Amino acid sequence: MGRPRLAAPDDLSRRRALVPGWRVAERAARAKGAGPGEDRVVVLDDGDGVHCAAVIDGVTDKSGRDYGGASGGALAADRVAQTLATLPSDVTAAEAVAAISAELMELRRKWSVADDDLLAPAAVAAVVWPRRNLAWRVGDVHVALGHRDGGWRRHDGGKLIDTVLAGARAAYLHCLLLQGERPEDLAAGDPGRALIRPVLERQAVLANREDAGPFGYGLLDGRPVPERFVETFELTDDVCEVVLASDGYLGPARTLSGAEAELRASLLADRLRIMEHAATKAVAAGAESFDDRSYLRLSRRPSHFPS
Repeated sequence: MGRPRLAAPDDLSRRRALVPGWRVAERAARAKGAGPGEDRVVVLDDGDGVHCAAVIDGVTDKSGRDYGGASGGALAADRVAQTLATLPSDVTAAEAVAAISAELMELRRKWSVADDDLLAPAAVAAVVWPRRNLAWRVGDVHVALGHRDGGWRRHDGGKLIDTVLAGARAAYLHCLLLQGERPEDLAAGDPGRALIRPVLERQAVLANREDAGPFGYGLLDGRPVPERFVETFELTDDVCEVVLASDGYLGPARTLSGAEAELRASLLADRLRIMEHAATKAVAAGAESFDDRSYLRLSRRPSHFPS
């Protein structure tokens, strides 16, 4: 057997020219309390650089089911991550979503969850394909694009049904506070969460429905996702950074430290989550936040900007 051939200088130059101009600048995934949580950060690197990156947020399980020691949200997030790793390089965003939905429907069948079950394992996700200058998302993961001129274009996550339910919960807890209830007791029992639970358990009927009006939203749960719920973002030549962040953060901050600082200040001011950044649940006892959180920042090397 012959000796391995060393790459000639010209070979190395050509190889470097093929390396994409994007790298992972920062990444983190942190659970709200004990356990691994239901958020996932995915970075796929084939040796020539990152070709796919994603933030996946498993939907909080409201069924009470045990999936072999894992939650439905964690199972769904893991299946989405596994599917992204198997997609062909030329797949479209719509085709990727269809493939993910098919895998999640198979997951339903594995665990004997009916096709129309509204509490099935589910997730939302935002995905970046650096080599194709494209990002896309289904659901409420935050996305932001940074430009060479310093511009920062935010595409915050969030959906109307969550805003309405968080507002109703906040209003109810404000009433109880004014009637003498103690904040620590409200945090422990969260009667506001109990108030909105019937809607929380049914709101998935609004997902992936063209006829759901302003309350419709996209969800990766095995059912087909209509085209209008698959959002795409072009990474134009002047885009130098992309941030993806789950809704455990207040928004797509420019840096991880910035995202953490925003969240920390908000939690110190409002652990009940009924003020400026109202949510559908409080910070549970022993937890460090109200939700799992994950963050990913990709940067384009300056030398790879088009001239």
